[in-house]
Order: sequence, then structure tokens, then C-alpha cells
Amino acid sequence: MKTWWMLAVRGGLGILLGLIVLLTPGVGLGELVVLFGSYAILDGLWAVGWALRASQRPLEGWPVVLEGILSLAAGVVALAFPFEAAGFVHVIAPWGVVTGMLEILAGLRLPQGVTGRWALTAAGAWSIFLALLILRVPHAVTESLVNAVGLYALIFGALVSTAAILLRPGDPGVVLWSAEHRWAVAHLHRGQEGDRR
Repeated sequence: MKTWWMLAVRGGLGILLGLIVLLTPGVGLGELVVLFGSYAILDGLWAVGWALRASQRPLEGWPVVLEGILSLAAGVVALAFPFEAAGFVHVIAPWGVVTGMLEILAGLRLPQGVTGRWALTAAGAWSIFLALLILRVPHAVTESLVNAVGLYALIFGALVSTAAILLRPGDPGVVLWSAEHRWAVAHLHRGQEGDRR
């Protein structure tokens, strides 16, 4: 996949957010909202761009496009309104559930022979787990919320980066799928020609 590097940038954004949140001392709720909002906007823009460039047919990448649009919306809302902890949870938890489901759907839509499929699916499952985890975090405990978001971003970014590496041109899994696909198509054509005779 020639656009693997765009997916790698998405992973890098997540890793960067996670490292900033977890390693910067004294990150409060206000800083977390700004960091998450900025990340969601950048990730949303990049997700839409990657899906449109990677799609070979119209609407083929609609799960990732929709995921990107939702991330953009969540980022704008996060930056536009000052939140208390409860308000921020009510934004990030639904975002995690819906975008996670769309990420899983995008992974499942990849051909079964593609090795990066499991990493995208795992990233979606991790997003859903984040949402459920955050809902259980006491709203008054800002430190727990900060750590949860930082850990999510770090692992999500690592999984997306892994998917990008596995989808890059020349990866054995991609080459294997391409060869199997060409063999299946050629075999089908030969069978059709035999039936005509």
C-alpha cells in the first residue's frame, strides 16, 4: 500500500500525544482538553486524507472517512468549550466507542491475507476499551483521567504504526496477498474459459 506512510503519521500523532501527556509534569484538565482537541483535529484531517488516497473506488474507505469527521467534530467541540471533568468525559467516551467501532470495521474490510489487518482491528478495540475505562474513572480524579488518555494515545499510536509498517510495499504479508489474489483471478479466468469451450 503506497499510502502506508500516511497511516504511520497517524500513529506517530498518537504516540506523541501519549508521551506529552504522560511525561509532562502537572498536566491538568485544561491542558488535557487542549491537547486532545488539537490531536483529534489533526488525526481527523489525516484520517480523511489517508482514506481518500488509499481508496481505489468511491466510498471504499467510508469507515475511516467517517471516523475522521467524528474526530474533527470532537476536537472542535473540545477546543470551543471549557469543560469540567464530567463534560470532557461525555465527549471523549462516545468518541472512543464510535471511532473504535469504525476502526474495527475498517480493519475487517481489508483482505484477510493482509497482515496489518489485526493491528487496525486491535486499535479499534483499544479505543472502545478506553471509552469504557474512562466512564469508570471518578470524574473528580483529574490525574486518573489524564493517565487514561495518555496511555490510550500511546498504545493506539503504537498499534496504528504497526499496521502502517505491515502495510508498506514489499511487506511479506502484502506480497503474499497480492500473489494469492493474482493466482485466484487467473484461476477463475481459466475456469471461465474452460466452461465456454
